[in-house]
Amino acid sequence: MRMQPQIDEATLLAMQQHMAQQAAFSQIPDVVKGFIVHFHQAVLNNNLGEITVAYESGWNKYTEKFYSRTEWPEAEVIAPLVNDDPIFLILYRELYYRHVYSRLQPNIDDRFHSYENSCELFNYLLNSDGPVQLELPEQWLWDIIDEFIYQFQVFCTWRSKVKSKTEDELMMLAEGGPVWSSYSVLNVLYSLIQKSRVNEYIVAQQEGKTPEEIAEIVGEYGQRPLYRMLGYFSIIGLLRVHVLLGDFTLALKVMDNVELNQKSSFTRVTACHVATYYYVGFCYIMLRRYPDALRTFVSVLNLIMRMRQYHTRSYQYDQISKTADRMYALFAICNALSPSRYDDNIANISKERYGEQFAKMARGGEESLAAFEELFLYACPKFISANPPPYDDPAAMSLLVAPPSPTDSPAQPNASPTSVDPTHRHLSLFLADVAAQAPVPTLRSFLKLYTSLGAKKLANFLDVDEEEIVQEMMLMKQASKHISRIGGSEKSSLLDGQSLISSDLNFVIADNMVHITESTVGRRYAGWFIKNTERTARIYDEIKNTPLPQPSKNANAIPAAAASAPAGGDVQTKGPRMGGHKVAWGGVKVA
Repeated sequence: MRMQPQIDEATLLAMQQHMAQQAAFSQIPDVVKGFIVHFHQAVLNNNLGEITVAYESGWNKYTEKFYSRTEWPEAEVIAPLVNDDPIFLILYRELYYRHVYSRLQPNIDDRFHSYENSCELFNYLLNSDGPVQLELPEQWLWDIIDEFIYQFQVFCTWRSKVKSKTEDELMMLAEGGPVWSSYSVLNVLYSLIQKSRVNEYIVAQQEGKTPEEIAEIVGEYGQRPLYRMLGYFSIIGLLRVHVLLGDFTLALKVMDNVELNQKSSFTRVTACHVATYYYVGFCYIMLRRYPDALRTFVSVLNLIMRMRQYHTRSYQYDQISKTADRMYALFAICNALSPSRYDDNIANISKERYGEQFAKMARGGEESLAAFEELFLYACPKFISANPPPYDDPAAMSLLVAPPSPTDSPAQPNASPTSVDPTHRHLSLFLADVAAQAPVPTLRSFLKLYTSLGAKKLANFLDVDEEEIVQEMMLMKQASKHISRIGGSEKSSLLDGQSLISSDLNFVIADNMVHITESTVGRRYAGWFIKNTERTARIYDEIKNTPLPQPSKNANAIPAAAASAPAGGDVQTKGPRMGGHKVAWGGVKVA
């Protein structure tokens, strides 16, 4: 009797996986298989037009139709369709995990594997022998950087919630090593900037260098659009990462060579354009440079309003709209802390959306703090902690897992470090500055009623003594001074600026008398008329250059028939008649 050969466990497992992949492959709709084959061929040919259509239209269309509530097929399943092309499979996994993060709930394996796939992609781009022969649309390149930072942010937030973790998850996190570490993320972004020499490219362009000189400066990597745009988007990514880590000065410092105007490269991708202005404006808020923040928000919000009809066609419309709502909230905060009239239209929209909070913040006092806190928590970035929980320190971990004390408040500056998440830590710092300026709106409202009055009388109005009223007036004087960029300083660093008075109300104290002067800035009608005149001229030119429609043959025949018809008679035209009346084309036929 012949014995059957035994199959070892590894071979049996491989066979089971192969059968499972075959079963999964058979479940893929034929149209999806055809799309993946077409997508792969477009990437192989570096056909940017076809890649753009497949990326922005095809992927989203089939996601809505087949995979709105489930994952796309895994890369190993669709590998036979693309001849096991490792580069395309890396790009496919990038889209696969992005879909998991946006539509589904990633588990710990998804979080680890998405990091590994990102490392494979960046290692391929940075460590190949010479620049890789790959072309991708600018929108996809921005999404790669944006999603990389987003997944890092989500992982850090998820990692910090120690109490909800199982023992297996805590063990995997403890043994995870550099998975989604701040160092690895920053290393990728700085490496892309250095490899592409994008800063040198920007400076050379600003200095008016010739294309030959620029090519010599940036080298073989910087000449490739793929590396140049990845390096450029990495600068914006660094801005975002440093904001998430709470270093607002360094965040603006990395933008030294990037000009905030409509000619910069980041404006080619609307989502990148909006994100850049959002994070720059937020940095200015945390650095107490409210006029600069207002100008930044007004610039991009006006752009979004003008381009809204085009945004609705973009698959990123929802994200752009949400960021715009957050900027309107930040605009309301800045306008309350530094009243000004940069743009009445934006101010009116902000008041319509956040009217109740706007009124409370404008009145000042203790009740305004709740409104500031509400808008700040809604509009601020989701801050992260750079360091993971102390998995190797059982004592520290026990403090994290222990229930919080009822006396601890996350918004209190003196709360224990273990009970304060990064967002509330920044909130407490912001509210401390707001609380110091709380008496200013009330004092300002009284001073606007007079040209001069006694300090004692003013103190009686506010129910404080004269010494305290002098302190509040000095606080108001200090609050009206801000470091601000002046006009024509687009080419200077975002950190540069001069000390300016942002308030239209000034005063001096002489012999216990307060003398007030108010400078009212009139509305700049000239700029409004110039802007709308240019817009009207542009519309007129477009209409004038539009070719007239060609008249049809039937249209030419009608005047001729009318000329030959007897006076006062009906024009007889060909067509079916029903009871002496003409039957319109497409009308209901009567038997």
